[in-house]
Amino acid sequence: MNPANNEKDKLFVMETDSGEVEVSLAEVKELASKGDSAGMFALGMAYVFGHAVEMDKEKGYDLLEKSAAQGNPDAKILLVQLYFEGEYLNLDKDRAWEYIGAARDAGLPEGHLYTGLAYMDGIGVEQDYSKAAEEFRTAAQSGDPEARNSLAYLYMNGLGVEKDETKAFKLFKNAANSGNMNAQYQTGTCYETGSGCAVDFGKAKEFYEMAARQGDSPAMDRLGVLYYQGGPGLRKDEKQSFEWFLRAASFGIVDSMFAVGCFYAEGFGTSKNLKEARKWLKLAADNGHKEAAEALASIENP
Repeated sequence: MNPANNEKDKLFVMETDSGEVEVSLAEVKELASKGDSAGMFALGMAYVFGHAVEMDKEKGYDLLEKSAAQGNPDAKILLVQLYFEGEYLNLDKDRAWEYIGAARDAGLPEGHLYTGLAYMDGIGVEQDYSKAAEEFRTAAQSGDPEARNSLAYLYMNGLGVEKDETKAFKLFKNAANSGNMNAQYQTGTCYETGSGCAVDFGKAKEFYEMAARQGDSPAMDRLGVLYYQGGPGLRKDEKQSFEWFLRAASFGIVDSMFAVGCFYAEGFGTSKNLKEARKWLKLAADNGHKEAAEALASIENP
């Protein structure tokens, strides 16, 4: 490696026998070119996510595959993650299960997380919610927020464990405060519906907003509903309701498209605008929303 690399260019952190070291993109590329497993993993991840390089998923996948072939458990579990997310398709169920096992054997919490997901969804193994709960619990004890979110889901629905909404709520909230977007949405739902906690629209708003800031469109839709209805801890606010529905509609939420169309038609939370009303109601109707089709017909034929 070239010791002359500027410290500000050291954008990567790599594990070595002597601990973590910061390295530059040039150093990572040099390692990868020499067939170093850690270097190929770091550079592959960079290409997949567009970190410090222009995104090139195929090049990234190729590097991750080579790293995994050398036995790198981090590369294996990242490929599994991408496979579960539907991003990486060059992995079958049997090899996914093999990679998950390698990650578990290496002591990675993600290994237990994806073992749990495999048991929950029956991927490569027979579906078993009890085993899924065991694996999620192990990963959760290592601090994995997604494992806590998944374990909370099992408790909320009584799958493989005794149904316990209070425990589910606490797990959701813990994962939400660690930044997990799905858990933030679920915590908002708990506060909105009183599942495992007292109904509190103000608290629901806080957690839906956390998820919305991460781009979660269903959370935007729920914020529109909360501000439209009002409730414990939150006053009605027509303008806020309209703004959140509009954001959700822009992300393709059909119910929000219908709401936006209705708001424009009535001048509720915004200025009355029949042209915009027709546009949004038609978008919702074209996506199968029956009430939107009826509302559109009533505007066209008053």
